[in-house]
Amino acid sequence: MEIRPNGDQKGRFYEAIKQKFNKCLCPNMDCEKPAIRAHSVQKATALSFIEEAQHVYGLKMTLKGAEPICEFEKIGRNNASTFTGFCSQHDTELFRPIDTKPLNLKDEEQLFLIAYRSVTRELHAVFEGAAKLQHVHETNVKMGLVKADAPSISAFAPVQALHKAWLTWRYRSDHYDKNLLKGRFKEIAHSIFTISGRLPVVASSSFFPTVENPRDNKKPRIALNMIPVSANETAFIFSYPKAQSADARKFMAPVMLKNGEDRLLALSTFALDTIENFFLRPSHVDSWSAEKRASIQKAYFSTVKDGAFLAPKPEYMLF
Repeated sequence: MEIRPNGDQKGRFYEAIKQKFNKCLCPNMDCEKPAIRAHSVQKATALSFIEEAQHVYGLKMTLKGAEPICEFEKIGRNNASTFTGFCSQHDTELFRPIDTKPLNLKDEEQLFLIAYRSVTRELHAVFEGAAKLQHVHETNVKMGLVKADAPSISAFAPVQALHKAWLTWRYRSDHYDKNLLKGRFKEIAHSIFTISGRLPVVASSSFFPTVENPRDNKKPRIALNMIPVSANETAFIFSYPKAQSADARKFMAPVMLKNGEDRLLALSTFALDTIENFFLRPSHVDSWSAEKRASIQKAYFSTVKDGAFLAPKPEYMLF
């Protein structure tokens, strides 16, 4: 029998998703200052090349009645891609080389920091997810729906989420924090390409595993940044630990071994399969047919809900 949320359950759902995590996630994780809202995709540069009337489009998961759905939603440029991952001091000091200078795709420090911001944004997301699940469990206990000292799904879920957060932190610590503190920027490798002569339509900052639900950190995790750099050029940066280059490049091969429109379709499918923190030019999305828009929303939802693996289809083209 399918259980559908009643009004009280929906209220608890919306209360849970409001829970925020705002600890400063600096390299040593020892900062007690409150985190500020900062952009994972730079507002003044990357987002400025795709925003229209101060807005971009993003994909959002929500409830429609009793059913979860995924829809494109306009987001104010000031709110797009923000996360509370660093205090003001650490955000300013850590990212000064990318926030105050033009992007140089040969600058190893800049490339490292772009990836580091993506990694930390994901670390923040998994910590916040665990906080939301813990809130749900505590609410269930208060309402008498489960016992505090008895096994239950609501008790297990935040523990599982915290384990995921711990794995993500360990990966950042092993491959990024230690190298950042010692200035070893070359320990993170990058596969980069650009497209020129066309209007930028996508910007993203993401970090994801190359295997489903990894239980250890032996397999690479990849940062993907899609960065509009001018009115007619976009840079695409895949970043991964040099020590895990072979497996990372094998994972990226469906994109990197193609060219032209075939590469962009492969990248579009790759993005829908693996990332969620990406934004699009509003007029570009509005130019799509209703069928194409619905197809992309459905494909993205299938990867989030069911872990579906997408095969490239023309209607998945984001560019």
